[in-house]
Formats: sequence, structure tokens, C-alpha cells
Amino acid sequence: MFRRLASLRESKPLRSIIGTTALIAVLRLSGMTLGEIAPVFVIFASSTVHEVADDIYDLPAGTNWLIYGTGVAAAGGCLARLSSASLGAVMVLAGLWFVLDGAVTVRYGLARTRHEYVTGLEDDAGEMMLRVQTANVVSQALRDASGPRTVTALATEVDLTESRVESTLEYLAHEGHVERVGDRYRAIPHRWGRLTPVVRFLGWLPRRVGRPFRRLVASAL
Repeated sequence: MFRRLASLRESKPLRSIIGTTALIAVLRLSGMTLGEIAPVFVIFASSTVHEVADDIYDLPAGTNWLIYGTGVAAAGGCLARLSSASLGAVMVLAGLWFVLDGAVTVRYGLARTRHEYVTGLEDDAGEMMLRVQTANVVSQALRDASGPRTVTALATEVDLTESRVESTLEYLAHEGHVERVGDRYRAIPHRWGRLTPVVRFLGWLPRRVGRPFRRLVASAL
């Protein structure tokens, strides 16, 4: 019995269903009408449907965006009909983009292979957070260093194992944050200073939005 309860507690779909139900109850108790709750419910329900189906059928990559986009578009339709037509229209367009991106990914596969450092961690939030934190710590240590550091020296400085630091450095090099010089690593200077993350995001966003369209055009040629 206890083993069955433990397996239920570890079930991600079940946690999503309980979380969605609790959220709807809280919103209802806060005074929101069922009409106002409907868009939120549709989005969370679509995500829950995907998690349940993925847990059973091991759905291909891109299905999550496909289902999530359908939920966002449906929620936008509800919102446009019940309160804000302009905001609802924006949500519908955003949802349709997610649907397109998901459908293209299902049809042609992922456009970019994810680095093994961040692969397969969807169901292990603790390890994902640890790796993100480690990447930040290692990256900052290299930026504060007076010169390139070896894996051993850097591991000593940040008080981590060499294997974890080495895998983190390989990921940071893959992402273009650090570069290898012989057996040492150094941080790549930020061209735009503190604005570098913003500049990178503004450059990445139009490329990301246009990716499914480019892949469709390329497949048609």
C-alpha cells in the first residue's frame, strides 16, 4: 500500500491534475467567475492532457508545443469572446505559432540537438536546478579570474568535483560563453556589457519565431 502511495506521489501527471484543480479552486474562491477562469483552465488542462498522454505513449518531441499551442489558442478565443478581443487575438496568434512549431518538430524532428548537459532532465527538476546553478557559478568564477584556468584549478576554486566542472565547461563552450585555450578555459568577454543578455535575446527572438517557417520552406525546395 505504501509503495502504491509513493508511486502515486511521484506521478507527474497526477501532480499536474491536483495542481490544476487546486489552482482553479483558489481562483474561484478569490471571486473570479467561471468565465474569467476558463482561459486559465484551458491552458493548464491542455498541459495536463499532454503530460498524461506522454506518460502513457511516450509522445515525440514537439507534441508538447502542439498541445500547449492548441490550449493557448482556445484560451485566447475564450478571452476574446468574454472580455478583451485584442488580447484574445494576440493569444490566438501565439497559440497558432506554437501549434505550427510543434507540428513542424513532430514532422521533421528537433532543429537543434540539445547538449547532453541539459538532456533528459525534464523529470528531474532538482538535478536541472543544480546544473543551472553550477553553470552560473563556473561562468562567474571564470569572469572573475585573472586568466585562463584549468579544470583542476577551477574545481578547487568553486569547491566542486573535476568531472562536474569539466562537463559544465563543455556545455558553456558549446553555448559560446567560454572558450578553451590548450588545457585551460577562459570566459568570452561580453561585447555589450550588462546589456549582452538583452541583445542576445533580441537577436535570438526573430530567428526563433521564423524557424518553423524556414524549415517548411527548406523542406519544400
